[in-house]
Amino acid sequence: MTLLKKKKLSEDTRCYTFSLGDKTKKLGLGTCQHLQIGFHMADKMLMRSYTPTQPIIGADTEDGTFDLVIKTYFPTDQQPGGALSNILDCMEEGEEVEIRGPTGDIKYIGDGKFQIFDQEERFENITLILGGSGITPGYQLIARVLATASDKTKIKVIDANKDEKSILLREDLDKFAQEHEDKFEICHILSHPSDDWKGEKGHVDEDKIKQFGYAPEKESGKKNAVFLCGPPAMIQKAAMPALRNWVSEICFPFSNENLC
Repeated sequence: MTLLKKKKLSEDTRCYTFSLGDKTKKLGLGTCQHLQIGFHMADKMLMRSYTPTQPIIGADTEDGTFDLVIKTYFPTDQQPGGALSNILDCMEEGEEVEIRGPTGDIKYIGDGKFQIFDQEERFENITLILGGSGITPGYQLIARVLATASDKTKIKVIDANKDEKSILLREDLDKFAQEHEDKFEICHILSHPSDDWKGEKGHVDEDKIKQFGYAPEKESGKKNAVFLCGPPAMIQKAAMPALRNWVSEICFPFSNENLC
């Protein structure tokens, strides 16, 4: 794929637009799926997975290009930085990378239906708990649902970041929330906010998930789901234990079972 243009979104974040070589070509990913970018090193192939923010799969926006919003993790005295993100940051327009895909075991079909590990499931309400660059798979789902008037799926997002400048795609996400109040809500949580920040502060925890997410559903025939993408510590140490407790409290109030 050829890099058509590179747009600076912030000090460490870029939007890369790649060409498929023909305006009639389609990327071939399902909504929420990923592609892998490969770069030949001297002795190995370096590969990383990314989720495009454009095109919105299933919304007739494919034009032979795709966009990747990627945060560059620059090297410091404490750590070497992100290998592929730094390579991309150094690329010039007209240079090429290799891609492979699709990857990912979760694919959104539409109208609340997902294909998860080859099994179809349907959900009415979806909570997305996302951290940092983990926002991009969620963005694909959000954009697809909101671009489809007939899709009645409702989405709530808990988006965790370090500070204001770390919030990826904030302008688009906040605009979605303003224009689609009936279907979409988002809560930004910052661990190191400025003094001017008026939103939520701290980290993802059980109280915040209960406050800003959809509760487990007990009624027959109705299903709510939670999807997570972000740092392992946020998922494994904070979100998953909180979700297990919440399910147990609502669905098994007199049981000691720890379910998810």
